[in-house]
Amino acid sequence: MKMPKVCRGCFKEWEEGEKRCPHCGWEPGGACETIWGWTAGDVFEKRYLLGMAYCATEDAVTWRIYDNLLKISCFVLRTADESAESLRGRGEQIRRACHRREASVKLLAIKTIGGKRVLVYSMEELPDGAEVLGEAFREGVCREEAPTCMTESPEPESRKEQALRNGTVLDGRYRILDCIGVGGFGMIYLCEELLMGRLTAVKEYFPSEWAEREQPYVAVKQSRMVEAYRFGLQSFYKEARILAKFIHTPHIVTAYDVLEANDTAYLVMEYIPGISIGREMRAREYQPYKPGEMADIILPVAEALEALHSSGILHSDISPANVMRGEEGEIFLIDLGAASDMLDAQPSFSAAFLKPDYAAPEQYRTAREGIPRDEGPWTDVYALGATMYYLLTGRKPMDAASRLGAKNPTVVLPGRFRLKYGGKWGKLINHAMALEIQERIKGAAELKEEIRKLL
Repeated sequence: MKMPKVCRGCFKEWEEGEKRCPHCGWEPGGACETIWGWTAGDVFEKRYLLGMAYCATEDAVTWRIYDNLLKISCFVLRTADESAESLRGRGEQIRRACHRREASVKLLAIKTIGGKRVLVYSMEELPDGAEVLGEAFREGVCREEAPTCMTESPEPESRKEQALRNGTVLDGRYRILDCIGVGGFGMIYLCEELLMGRLTAVKEYFPSEWAEREQPYVAVKQSRMVEAYRFGLQSFYKEARILAKFIHTPHIVTAYDVLEANDTAYLVMEYIPGISIGREMRAREYQPYKPGEMADIILPVAEALEALHSSGILHSDISPANVMRGEEGEIFLIDLGAASDMLDAQPSFSAAFLKPDYAAPEQYRTAREGIPRDEGPWTDVYALGATMYYLLTGRKPMDAASRLGAKNPTVVLPGRFRLKYGGKWGKLINHAMALEIQERIKGAAELKEEIRKLL
């Protein structure tokens, strides 16, 4: 059996027996066209591998490119004058042209690659994509919409002593407006992306247990913590790579870029103005959601989990705090900091993220042993079932550890809820939160179908 190999022109797999790539026509050893000083095979910043030119006009060229840090193939656009305005305009042309063909485009970043200012973007490919872009470019440069980032930053919840100061500029591209989130392993900043003219969320790797701030740099507190710090940093990059796989997946926040600065790493993401479902529940004083309202939240999360699971990824940290409702009502699954590859038997960092009210029994075993065992899509289903319970009752369910030691481990819904909706939702939640894996709903698709049946 002949093994597939990866094309150096478009980065897709093709059979070894083929003389040239059936996708883009690249041929090993063949001559590569040079355009504006760039040639397929060029390597920039020890991170980017240039593929074949995808579309070229007199004043704009799009290349295929592989990002070896995020482990994704994408596109890079150069324009004749290299100005941010020109690149944004062309990016908007690409987005609109592909939108007309129902193909998703995500503009990731304007940055310097190979000494040239370029636009990096990801695009769901069309059979005639090069022609679509060529026609869009010849229509003339789009007028930009008003930048979205010239707004006041949100009111800070409290002053974060270890956070970078407002006004700090990262990598010459991201101006910090405010620190909007602090966790045990990082901080999240609301930033103005100067070249793209938009707001972004930038997550900084800052494990407070092992690191301290020496403005603006991050330093390890003690030499004995160096190994743990480095392991956490690799997990941070792993989160970035996992998130980058799902750029075009609905209900999952988009990763734009990852960069190094201040002796640490930063993950640049789509900024979603809105509120977490956890905070939304507190704002409504824990008033339970009706089943239909609950489903409007849970079903999009289940769809996002389907995409993750089909690619062999577990989220491992489902909870109301990690579900966001955008200003237009759309639902997003966020924070893949605990996400892991189902085939990876290496020590897991996810135990540090374990939330007792939502964690499945097998996650407690992982926390004790350090190695994931018996975890799978059913693990995320348990947490999603616990989230359903919380939304329908306004109360957190009994945690798995307590249930294992209880005489009656059944998850019981409050009497008022049972009288109003019967026992059907209770049966579904217990099916999703079964302590024994073999008795539990096995995947997000099955849970989604069960919810729809009850509705």
